[in-house]
Amino acid sequence: MDESVRELNIISVTKCTRDGGAYMAILKEKGGQRIMPVLMERSDAFQLLMKMKGARLMGMPLNIADIMRSVFSQSEMDIVEVRIAAVQAGITYCHILFREHGTFRMVRFCKAADGLILAYTFGSRITINEGLLAQQYMRDLGDGAYSMPVNSVNVEALEEALKRVVEEENYELASQLRDEINRRK
Repeated sequence: MDESVRELNIISVTKCTRDGGAYMAILKEKGGQRIMPVLMERSDAFQLLMKMKGARLMGMPLNIADIMRSVFSQSEMDIVEVRIAAVQAGITYCHILFREHGTFRMVRFCKAADGLILAYTFGSRITINEGLLAQQYMRDLGDGAYSMPVNSVNVEALEEALKRVVEEENYELASQLRDEINRRK
């Protein structure tokens, strides 16, 4: 394996806003300690959670990833790797590397939530460039608290954080959060 690329495992999916409108998949560096958040919508989180819990065994209907796997297996195709490629304004993007009749091809800049669902369905590797992981991993602040890079957080989560820091009278951080929210509009 290329030393500048790290493999990640999905370890959990959790709610990241009080109203349950946004979720995040937590990915952990294989053989390491760094964890990487990937924000996702409720429907994507539900699909991934159902896959992780073995929903096919529980009689859930096929989803698009299951259908793709069926079609791919009949067409000598396979998804080989999902590579986390970029994080911008709270959206994580990935490239999907697949093999078609022995030839490797790539679909670029897909929504990472879709890529994670496909990776779990196909049993594919999830990878990230070392430099991007170094920028995007969550830092452990102790007592169960973590800090996340601001570009990995969506506007909804930033607005919620802004409300909390204003309540705590942390006006310097409130000013930074307000500026980031305004930059994204």
